[in-house]
Amino acid sequence: MNFNRSITHKKNKQTSWRQYGQHGFSMVEVLVAILLLTVGLLALAKMQTQAVASNSFGNQLTEATFLAQDKVEELRLLNECYLAVIAIPQISWTADDQAVVANYNSQLSDSVNNWNENDTDSDLIPDEFSWQATPDHVNADGPDGVANPIDVTGASVSTDGYTRTWYVVDDRPTIKAKTVRVMVTWGKGREVTLDTVLSQ
Repeated sequence: MNFNRSITHKKNKQTSWRQYGQHGFSMVEVLVAILLLTVGLLALAKMQTQAVASNSFGNQLTEATFLAQDKVEELRLLNECYLAVIAIPQISWTADDQAVVANYNSQLSDSVNNWNENDTDSDLIPDEFSWQATPDHVNADGPDGVANPIDVTGASVSTDGYTRTWYVVDDRPTIKAKTVRVMVTWGKGREVTLDTVLSQ
């Protein structure tokens, strides 16, 4: 009797082990898990690459905006100095005054006909303004004569820099005013444009 109980107990133990014991993973389960892990890691790698590219573009955009704003401020100051110089008789100009006038003529002259006006609604008032590609001035026209391309400090670089140009239109939007557009380009067609109006 004890012998039969012992055999029955052994059988129950084996059945219990088979039912509830750990069987391991099948090959299909392992492959599916590896596939899901691979897809997740690839998505993470792509996200990281895009984040780095986005940070790089943001940095370049900030630098280009700084270069454009710096030139706008420089041209505003030059215009104010020029107006102060021409308010006094030319016979009493100093060498510095003559340098201001020469710098003004070098950087703020409307030297290229690059401003187009269109009257799109036939009311004899131009309502569409566009710039043509040729700028009035390039970075070498500035006081230091630094040719494009330049870095964020304005120093000349051989490759991968910024190209800074600007357009000047006399008597726009009104008489005795200048419209100035500063454009900084880099890379493949990326650009920053700032417009300002200088009084004369």
